[in-house]
Amino acid sequence: MPVAIEKFRPACPDRPDVYPSFWSSMFGAQSRNPIIGWTKASFEVSHASRSFPGFTYHTLNDPELIQQVFLDRQPSFGKPSLMRKFAGRYMGGSLFLEEGEIWRSQRRLMAPTFTPGSVAAFHPIFVEAGERTANRWAQEAPGVIDVDAEAVRTTFDVISRALFSGEHGLGTDEAAEHVENLLASVLRPGALLGGLGWLDQTRRTRKGRAAEAFLISRLSAFIAARQADPEPPGDFMTQILQAFAQDHPPEEAARLALSNAVIFLVAGHETTAHALAWTLYLLSEDQQAQAWAAEEARAALSRGGTPAETLEHLIYLRMVLEESLRLYPPAPRLEREAKADEVVGDLQIRKGDWVGVWPWLVHRHKALWRDPDLFDPENFSPEAKEGRHKFQYIPFGAGPRICIGAQFATAEALLVLAQWLARFEFAPTPGHRVEVFADMTLKPVGGMPLRVYERLG
Repeated sequence: MPVAIEKFRPACPDRPDVYPSFWSSMFGAQSRNPIIGWTKASFEVSHASRSFPGFTYHTLNDPELIQQVFLDRQPSFGKPSLMRKFAGRYMGGSLFLEEGEIWRSQRRLMAPTFTPGSVAAFHPIFVEAGERTANRWAQEAPGVIDVDAEAVRTTFDVISRALFSGEHGLGTDEAAEHVENLLASVLRPGALLGGLGWLDQTRRTRKGRAAEAFLISRLSAFIAARQADPEPPGDFMTQILQAFAQDHPPEEAARLALSNAVIFLVAGHETTAHALAWTLYLLSEDQQAQAWAAEEARAALSRGGTPAETLEHLIYLRMVLEESLRLYPPAPRLEREAKADEVVGDLQIRKGDWVGVWPWLVHRHKALWRDPDLFDPENFSPEAKEGRHKFQYIPFGAGPRICIGAQFATAEALLVLAQWLARFEFAPTPGHRVEVFADMTLKPVGGMPLRVYERLG
């Protein structure tokens, strides 16, 4: 009789029996790390509502309800006005915050850069970045390496070359620190939930403002140089600058390009970097899954051919990545504000109420997944995926506003992981406790130190 292999239960915050107090939600521990406040029942109910001063927050876990808000009745639900107020200084005018016809025109403008054919042009950059990191590790292995920090450097290398031709004037480490500080400050509950930004003078907020000023200054200088260059590189930023210039005067075109540059700089490497780290963590704890993924990677790379052809042979590794994105969705929260009174299922939603869809909850919901807190790449076998509701698995968002760079990020992650797994083995670091932290992205507290060994043969 075959021996059942016990599946790994990865790190997850303890779940309280009741919600934290309003004060904790706004200014206490949950305000710093919102995923710690979700109760045991949050992973079992189809929806829940909580009242705050001035509005109600509705959490949706049922894929049918999520579809109603993010697709069927999408025009009735917009980006929260307070988010637009506090993030609009540097994201205003961007694809992330705009709505209606402005959003649609920007989406059409940028879509050609992210088609499968266009993404394939970036594949060599993904491979080279992964190889550079692997070559550096070869000088350090065997040893303990913070693969989260290394992944941040790798994905920043990718985004620098693919979208900015490496000319944005930002160093890897300084950019990573400023991006992290900016993300940590954007969704501070004191500002967003209560509109109490004037009360929020925490160290995190001050560091976020400094990061905002730094990034805007550097990217503004980059954009000004691009506008003055008679023969700029034909990268993504040049393309959108030229497109905006067709309908807007130079100053407005520069402002719109700046807003989107911030978004792509942040979303273009921070989320993918943490996805890489979480994937290596999961594989370090499941040596059989790691062995299968590594064997597949080595076979795919040994075939030669184009990176696109390599991707076609990374079938099991893709399952591993998708399972990693289920357990640790890069963007753990999606929120909308009702523009008018609406009825969603049996929920009465009033104008001004917030609707929250947390992939962190949906992806671990007991009614939607078998053993949802265990690492099981078989959740994404062709048989398991057949018939699954399309709003049950939403690591890149949902509906028309699904992340435009999803294919870019997936190809990048798979090609980089293939390089690393083909050459190295990963194991846990004794004594290190893995903890999960959420702001706008989901990341490991204190990085992800793993023991790294070069593979034999």
